[in-house]
Amino acid sequence: MEEVKLSKNQEKKKRRAEEREKEPKAKKQRKEPDAHDDLPMNVPFKIIDGVRHLSPYWAVYRTRTKGRWIGRKMVEVFAQEFLSTNKNYAKVACKLGRIYVNGQQMTDPNYVMKNSDLVEHWAHRHEHPVRDLPIRIVSDCEDLLVVDKPPSLPVHACGQYAIHTVLGQLRVTYGRTGLRVLHRLDRTTSGILLFAKNYETDLEFKSTLKQGKWTKEYVCRLEGEFPDGDIECNQPIGNLVISMGIQCVRSDGKDAHSVFTKLWSDGKESVVKVKITTGRTHQIRVHAQYLGYPIVGDQVYNSNIWGDGKGKDAKYGKSYEELAKDVQSAHKSENWHEEPNEEYEERMQKLADDPDVQPEALNLKIEDRPEKDEICLKCNVATKKVPPGHYQLYLHCLRYETEKWCFKTELPEWAVEPNSS
Repeated sequence: MEEVKLSKNQEKKKRRAEEREKEPKAKKQRKEPDAHDDLPMNVPFKIIDGVRHLSPYWAVYRTRTKGRWIGRKMVEVFAQEFLSTNKNYAKVACKLGRIYVNGQQMTDPNYVMKNSDLVEHWAHRHEHPVRDLPIRIVSDCEDLLVVDKPPSLPVHACGQYAIHTVLGQLRVTYGRTGLRVLHRLDRTTSGILLFAKNYETDLEFKSTLKQGKWTKEYVCRLEGEFPDGDIECNQPIGNLVISMGIQCVRSDGKDAHSVFTKLWSDGKESVVKVKITTGRTHQIRVHAQYLGYPIVGDQVYNSNIWGDGKGKDAKYGKSYEELAKDVQSAHKSENWHEEPNEEYEERMQKLADDPDVQPEALNLKIEDRPEKDEICLKCNVATKKVPPGHYQLYLHCLRYETEKWCFKTELPEWAVEPNSS
């Protein structure tokens, strides 16, 4: 690949990144080295009915302060942004010394978050199960790694996923590290996914995106008899629930352009090819919903929560605020629980109210931590069996092309017309 000439701004960013890597560690950091190590390689797992279940393990969640968090109490941010925890969890975890800010143990639940704070959270991680499907290597060259992503895996660590991600599995299975994410696919979406192997390729790719010199093609399975011909959708897309990444068609959203072309239909469902020239979050799912043909089995956008027409023509029948509340309520973590654990709830309340709770030792090693955590929600509440629709969406990235390269996959089984051979 030819050498990429960097702009002054890009050179400046590169120098800053290199300088940060050379910066000495802050003083008074905890001594436990495992807190900054990569994810463990040897976490036990079992496969049941084609689904991979990972054993719980201790790990560190790391994040930088987001703009909407600045000036707010840390416990308030936890309660609003991280929905899969007990209401008192953040306060208790803080008092136990499991939260670090800029490398220092933070035991004050009323700490107000500042710009660029590095927040680290020692937690007992229960990863969600995923389908036991291989990650197929499409191309492996000097600058790029291209894979055919299976459904159910997020691209990178998020929420309750870390090892059960594309990057996590590439590391564990193939020993691949240092890959740069060039673009993303939804957790339940499958298909072409690209990673850069170096900084220059990363910059070149992003420059190509900004110039619009790319073509991306998907295939999806939609509800209903889709019309013939090329059907364009240019509706703007914007945030509905930021913390969950859920979008909707709205006038103050960003420009989005999709072209749908039917491949075949059985009268009840249609397999459709989609070309996009913008890359908005959930773009195809939202545009399909707007057109009145939501993706079959889409647990988020194919629902009457969006109105009698399931969001067709953006007729939601309620305000954005009401819609956001309804969507959040439908996807609360509590909906996956068999029943509340009153003993656990009482214990968390007592710990939250107890002024004498002492923080854990700074040098507490992973091997000294318990297999079951007394404040971990997942350790104390039984969950329901995950339905098949949670693992796969009938949406597949079929082809990704620029002026320099083109990568594509075969049609997934669900997109092949019966008796077409």
